[in-house]
Amino acid sequence: MNINQKAKEFASYVKSTDEFKYMNKCKADLEKNRSLKKQLDTYVSKKNNICSRHSIDEAPIKLSQLNKSYVEFFNNTVVAEYMNATKDFNSMMEGLYKTIEHELLK
Repeated sequence: MNINQKAKEFASYVKSTDEFKYMNKCKADLEKNRSLKKQLDTYVSKKNNICSRHSIDEAPIKLSQLNKSYVEFFNNTVVAEYMNATKDFNSMMEGLYKTIEHELLK
């Protein structure tokens, strides 16, 4: 058994999940609207900047302020669907990682 081949099979399986397919559909819908895509990119950049430049104590406050300034943006249906789809996919992946960890620790 080649572990790299198994990894490719695993990735293929993940790609076939409803969570992955829906997240990609939502991403494509979001990217159709250049303005929304640009706003999302700006938000992500600002969020990453806050996380990398501020202390653990300061970052949550700054992130809260950032999120408040993007409330209207996140209420957009296309953006909300993308964010929820991404959250659902990430939750699925977290479950998979936990299962793998559990199996490794047996």
